[in-house]
Amino acid sequence: MIFFDIDGTVIDHASASAEASLNFFDRFSGAIPFKRDEFPAAWEEILNKHFKRFCRGEISLWDQRRARMREVFGAPELSDEEADSRYRAFIGEYESRTRAYDDAAPCLDALAGERLGIISNGARDQQIGKLKRAGLFRYFSVLVFSEDVGLGKPHHSIFLAASNQAGEDPARCIHVGDDLTADVMGSQALGIEAVWLDRHAIFECPIPVPRITALSELGNVLGRKPRSSRSA
Repeated sequence: MIFFDIDGTVIDHASASAEASLNFFDRFSGAIPFKRDEFPAAWEEILNKHFKRFCRGEISLWDQRRARMREVFGAPELSDEEADSRYRAFIGEYESRTRAYDDAAPCLDALAGERLGIISNGARDQQIGKLKRAGLFRYFSVLVFSEDVGLGKPHHSIFLAASNQAGEDPARCIHVGDDLTADVMGSQALGIEAVWLDRHAIFECPIPVPRITALSELGNVLGRKPRSSRSA
């Protein structure tokens, strides 16, 4: 069974988030205490900060969204209703911009005959929506999300839930993802074979793991693996 991460792996989250954050900034002009050109980076930092709290099981999915809005606006007094409204304003901008990477569908087509799955820290409905809009949903037979498990990557429970749902021993599974901590170290801790997708090729991998810079290289990596480590 070959599992894939979604954001940064098959879906270009970074571009969509940066573009959407600027539109969001303009919509609330004067209410956000950041400079416009600095806001996309600040937005992503705040997003990751609170989303990781959700993945660790510290707060709910909606509570992390509200925490993001309150920090973005520097307004801890924002009511839940107003924070939710502002979150929905952003997500409308974001979802309309999510696209598959150009190498995603060709890679998945080349894996015809393999069982493919998804392990994602994102919210189920939102992530499935991305896959459907990008035309990628049809490739995957097993989909497991942090929202389902209560904990996200790198916690072993989400990887275990995915392998159990697939009916496979973790040692017979592969996970492809772009995040060294969440995807690579998380899957390796359970005995799943990891492949690191380093799209930016900005530094050498500090741990022993197959490393690719595009999904077009994945076939070469999988072709060198012994058949016993792959789904029969």
